Amino acid sequence: MESKFIAIVIISKKAKWLRNILFDIKLWPQPMSVISLYCDSETTMSRAYSIIYNGKSRYISIQHGYIRELISNRAITIVYVKSVNNLANPLTKGLSRDMV
Repeated sequence: MESKFIAIVIISKKAKWLRNILFDIKLWPQPMSVISLYCDSETTMSRAYSIIYNGKSRYISIQHGYIRELISNRAITIVYVKSVNNLANPLTKGLSRDMV
């Protein structure tokens, strides 16, 4: 769960960077829509949307605050997608016979 949370933090930093670049382009339509991040872990999503972080690791606590700030500023949103429908799963996990 913590590794998926850190992955969401890394992707959200890249999404924020991309959003800032698009804000600098004068021809891009304003206001900009929210960037959707897809996650297949409900526990990671609940941790990201939770206001209170009661974990023991300070590093995760700082990252949790960053994610909460991006969600509250409507820069990103995290959407649940089932593992079967997740397009990235074949690239990161072992394939079963029926998927081959």
